[in-house]
Amino acid sequence: MIEVYGSSMCPDCIEMKKAFDIEGIEYVYHDITADLKELKAFLALRDSSDKFRVARERGLIGIPIVKEDDGEWTFHWQDFVKSAGAESVCEDGVCGIHK
Repeated sequence: MIEVYGSSMCPDCIEMKKAFDIEGIEYVYHDITADLKELKAFLALRDSSDKFRVARERGLIGIPIVKEDDGEWTFHWQDFVKSAGAESVCEDGVCGIHK
C-alpha cells in the first residue's frame, strides 16, 4: 500500500486526497500538522533525502509526497490516478496550480 506525507492545511494535499478517495486508491496518510510523531518522521526523511533538495533550497515543505510500492518517494501523485486534478502539478517538492 502506498504511503503519503501531507497536511490538512495544504491545498495540494487536499486535492491529492480527494482524487485518491474518488478513485478508490488505498493509502496510508501521515498528516504532519496533526501529529508530532508524523512531523518528526517527515522531517527526518526531508532532511536526509536529496529528493527534497529543490524544496529545501526554496524554503518549501515538500508535500504531498507519495511512497510507491517499491519504496521510492515521488512528488508525482497524479501518476496514481486516472482523473487527477490537471491543474495541480508537483515537481521536486514544488507544487502549484497551473492553468
